[in-house]
Formats: sequence, structure tokens, C-alpha cells
Amino acid sequence: MTLIKVLLVGLLFFFALTFSMQNDLPVEIRYWGLTESLKVPLYVVVLFCFFSGVIVGGLGGLVSNFRLKWELRRIRRELEHLRSKEGPPPLH
Repeated sequence: MTLIKVLLVGLLFFFALTFSMQNDLPVEIRYWGLTESLKVPLYVVVLFCFFSGVIVGGLGGLVSNFRLKWELRRIRRELEHLRSKEGPPPLH
């Protein structure tokens, strides 16, 4: 399994390297006058967008994970209450 991971990381690195070598032409970045004409290589723009998406997706998954854990804790407390039949269930 470790060999497969090493091969996949190596392959990903190879594709990223060859992509950046072939797409090094400068592109001009402007955004509503907030930045003056900023010239960066195309691969920088693509990698920035990719990693921005990874970060936003990861944060969304993290929030979803916390919500699910909170709901699981609530359901477990309710189950314990139903099994013991001792008084009212805890407030949420």
C-alpha cells in the first residue's frame, strides 16, 4: 500500500512539474481596480485556484463533520435516557 501511495505522489508531482514547465507564459491579473496589472505565470493562477478549492472544500467538510459529531452526541444522550428512564432528557 505504501508503494502505491509513493507512486501516486510521484506521478502527481511529475504532472505538476510538467504542467508548470509548459504553462509558464505570464497572464495579467486584474480585479475591479483593487490590484494593478499583476503579471504571474499561468501555472501559478491554476495552482492557486486548485489549492483555494481544496481549502474551501476542506473547511466545508470540517464544519459538516463537527455538526455530525454534535448530532451523534445528542442522540447518544437521548438513547441513554431512554434506556435508563431516569427523569427528563438533557436540554439541547
